[in-house]
Amino acid sequence: MMTTKLLLAYLLQTINITGVDIDASKIDIEHAYCLAKNVYYEAGGEDIQGQFAVASVTLNRTNDSRFPSTVCDVVKQTTTVVGKRLVCQFSWYCEADKKGKDIPVKNKDGSVNQAVVDRFHVASMVAIRALVGDSPDPTHGATHFHNPSTSSPAWARTLKRTVRVGNHDFYRLPSVKK
Repeated sequence: MMTTKLLLAYLLQTINITGVDIDASKIDIEHAYCLAKNVYYEAGGEDIQGQFAVASVTLNRTNDSRFPSTVCDVVKQTTTVVGKRLVCQFSWYCEADKKGKDIPVKNKDGSVNQAVVDRFHVASMVAIRALVGDSPDPTHGATHFHNPSTSSPAWARTLKRTVRVGNHDFYRLPSVKK
């Protein structure tokens, strides 16, 4: 049975024979999978720069003491707000058809949905390259982003906007005083 997790595992095992010269041997497959899913759902329809931007925000959060310290914990971070409504840091994670589930690669007739496979393949390569540090941060240290045509979160008015990449505006929290 083909799954996106198996596709990612295959990519990690064969990355050096695909012409990409990086050492993927130390990448944790669970964290790579969480990052690839986040890139897929948050920016899979964006160009490659937009996908690297989402990967960068996820990794910037892991390196900021105000957020969880692992990729999976950052992706799965939730908060309960007034009225006991669950809010996810990345909107897709709160969606019942996605949370805790593999990305569906099969059509209803059982055939492989090649468009989904191809899109996840790109998201996986972005995740792998980001995890090994083989890509610059196009967000300039951003820890937040949103699509201004679909949302206008209150936090966007209080943070410094660093850049717009594709459909998303990226923001950085003030530095932590040590």
